[in-house]
Amino acid sequence: MKIGIYASMLASEIGHEHNVSGHIQVPAQSARLLHQAGHEVHLITNEFGPQHTFPAMMPRDLRTHFVVDARVRPEKMRGARSTDGVRPGALLRQVSQIRRIMRRQRLDVLHVFGFMRTAQLGGALAASAVRSPVVATVLNGEVSRSGGRVGRWLLRRLDAVCSATSYVARQYESLGLTVAQIRHGVIRDLRAEEGFNPAATRNRVLFWRDANEMNGGDLSLAAFDALAPRFPQFTFTMAIRPAWNEVPGVDDLPRRHPNVHIHRFPYEPGMSLARLMSESLLVVLPFRKLSVEPQFAIAESLASGVAVITSDVQSSPELIERGVTGETAPAGDAEALTRAIDRLLSSPERLGAMGKAAAQRFAQQWNWSNYVSELEALYGRLIRH
Repeated sequence: MKIGIYASMLASEIGHEHNVSGHIQVPAQSARLLHQAGHEVHLITNEFGPQHTFPAMMPRDLRTHFVVDARVRPEKMRGARSTDGVRPGALLRQVSQIRRIMRRQRLDVLHVFGFMRTAQLGGALAASAVRSPVVATVLNGEVSRSGGRVGRWLLRRLDAVCSATSYVARQYESLGLTVAQIRHGVIRDLRAEEGFNPAATRNRVLFWRDANEMNGGDLSLAAFDALAPRFPQFTFTMAIRPAWNEVPGVDDLPRRHPNVHIHRFPYEPGMSLARLMSESLLVVLPFRKLSVEPQFAIAESLASGVAVITSDVQSSPELIERGVTGETAPAGDAEALTRAIDRLLSSPERLGAMGKAAAQRFAQQWNWSNYVSELEALYGRLIRH
């Protein structure tokens, strides 16, 4: 088959080539696996400037096509607030350019990956008399901004909608759509990265993410502040990336507690996320809201053999088996999070067993083994229809 894979942004900031979000990882890995399966894959993405580059995990031998970026978005992605909206004229050009690529390359199917707006772009393409079926994989369950009648009409023009989680599937089904759930695995294997030491002593409690309110940075600060004196045998660590909306007080915490450490990306020589993960007994990720589902920070931590405590929001409970691979706590509740961490750290042997179960259970339930065959079957049904 000749397959087009479209994602609006497949570039990362220079210096962050190994540190990319799930909305980049999923389409890139899909393209890689379909290409390895013998299909002719065409990667379609928006133009980007000299401050960005393709991530390290991006296949280099695919045919790549660039189209205009219709989004209203600042050039600097991290460390700046993103604005919202699209430029209507550019959007029309974008649709026209993708249609032209589909016709010239005689694509059998176009598969778009992204959020609501990207799914609607796919619907616009399907409605514009393209002969090839258009499939959308939606990466989160935010449907409140579906755009009213026009937006829902565009979504209904899609030939198929896919999601990795049942939560996202339910949100789109509430709009009257039929959604196929196709699970995938993780791409980044921290256990294979430099710095990961399988024999390391695990005595670290780790938060790793942008330290903002959406990710629960303030909740982790409060929990670490309360628990660091109670558990001096553990190291409480925040490994964070630069963000315009970082919660206050991050750098004050290690001044109060000698067993609290802050590592900012890019990390100091000899330090890496892989090393931090290999030394961790528990990962704390108390998200208030998920931007990508499933949340890759949770998934990569579980796959690395570390128990995770996270918030019970959106699709997170689909990743965590409570009491087996981790725990969940009510979103936004610092006291409940602190109590849950306290209970887990009070039994480090049980916590170690949970980490081993996390790696095993996650590998069984979230992997790439059937991913390509399920996509091929879906494409085949649509092409024959």
